[in-house]
Amino acid sequence: MQPSVENTYRVVRFMFLSSIVWLLIGMTFGLILALKYVWPEFLAFGPLQKYLQYGRIRPIHTNLVLLGWLTMAYLGAMFYIIPALTKTPLQYPRLAMIGGILWNVFLIVGAVVLMNGMTDVIEYAEFPYFLDIVAVILMGVIATICFATIVRRREKKLYVSLWYFMGSLLWLPLLWIVGNLPPSWIPGVPRFNMAWFYGHNVIGLWFTTVGVGIIYYLLPKLANNPLYSHRLSLIGFWTIAAFYVWNGPHHIQNGPVPAWLMKSGVIPSVLMIIPVWTVVANFFGTMKGKWHVAATNIPLRFLLTGVIFYLITCLQGPFQSLMGPSSVIKFTNWVIGHAHLPLFGAFSFVCFAAIYTILPKITGRPLNSTALMNAHFWLSVGGFLLFASSMWTAGLIQGFAWMSGKQYGPAFVEVLVALRPYTMARALGGALMVIGQFLFAYNVIRSLAPARQATHPTASTA
Repeated sequence: MQPSVENTYRVVRFMFLSSIVWLLIGMTFGLILALKYVWPEFLAFGPLQKYLQYGRIRPIHTNLVLLGWLTMAYLGAMFYIIPALTKTPLQYPRLAMIGGILWNVFLIVGAVVLMNGMTDVIEYAEFPYFLDIVAVILMGVIATICFATIVRRREKKLYVSLWYFMGSLLWLPLLWIVGNLPPSWIPGVPRFNMAWFYGHNVIGLWFTTVGVGIIYYLLPKLANNPLYSHRLSLIGFWTIAAFYVWNGPHHIQNGPVPAWLMKSGVIPSVLMIIPVWTVVANFFGTMKGKWHVAATNIPLRFLLTGVIFYLITCLQGPFQSLMGPSSVIKFTNWVIGHAHLPLFGAFSFVCFAAIYTILPKITGRPLNSTALMNAHFWLSVGGFLLFASSMWTAGLIQGFAWMSGKQYGPAFVEVLVALRPYTMARALGGALMVIGQFLFAYNVIRSLAPARQATHPTASTA
């Protein structure tokens, strides 16, 4: 059967809707975590106590947000953008739908397994090995669909978004395989290094690269300006491919590894300024004369905010890679604030912009409520700024207190008491963020309808 536009739309709708479900579930678990910091006895009673321990719900929160919300939103966006840029319908749409359904099953099984205490105890790679095998197979299926569409393209020029998507689709399964090798194969301290090779690069060579690819597609369309420099964007792609993979050691600064290994992560981290500034330069160049549009164009406002948070992320990263700053903030709440900066502050906002932009084109009708979109934006921005700033402040207080000798005993408890206002602010910020996402979900669900006079995705050009 020849792939059709309607089949493509159906897959995109399914991916977006699935991602939003996981967003709500994952962020609800995150709010529970924040409340437990303030009120440790929260939900710690009866049969729930076993399943809702901090050590169990924390990996559920991270995996559902990363692999459920962001990854499925990315797939929905790519399944729309790739046909648009290649002027070719999505290949194997039924296989794409089956892959999306199986990815949901994979996440459900993974959440149940983690809730029952079965974990590989590697950050961002907690799922057991049998699920890792399933994940790699599904990644291969998704990559096959995307590459088949690109190979059969009618538009011969490869726009920069396609470069980012193709690189990401190749890197993710390779990273997953290497990062999830059994600990018995790489025991002890080398396992520690390997874990952060995976943990850092899955952020940089999947979540960052797909997100940047989406930015490059959306920004010229929403600003109604041509991309400032395609050549500059390709420089950004090749430099991120060259430098990012070596950044993992900056997560193990001052750890039980050789000094040369710790320092080897600093230079590539600083060199990441190059791809970051290519994005920033293209961003400002493309927006020239169009800044006023963001006042009324809410998807563009989400996108611009995401780019700003991405810039802040990439300024924090090299700073944290230095041994001096790392000695203060390592293992503190600062790290929590930084971890949320790219994943919620930057690329979740990019996904919000993508869904708000693409949804009207595949449904043939405008979004349900501009007021709800505005509320979603301000609750997300305000809640996140409160959340992140409280974590960064708490992290600095923690770090300097520990350096002064308050790492254990009654002095350690004093530090915890001093942090209580900041953990309460974190919970409040998290609550605002969660409320915003429920408004987002309601607005999207109300906007979903059978496509009428839908804009053909292959008619769009970058």
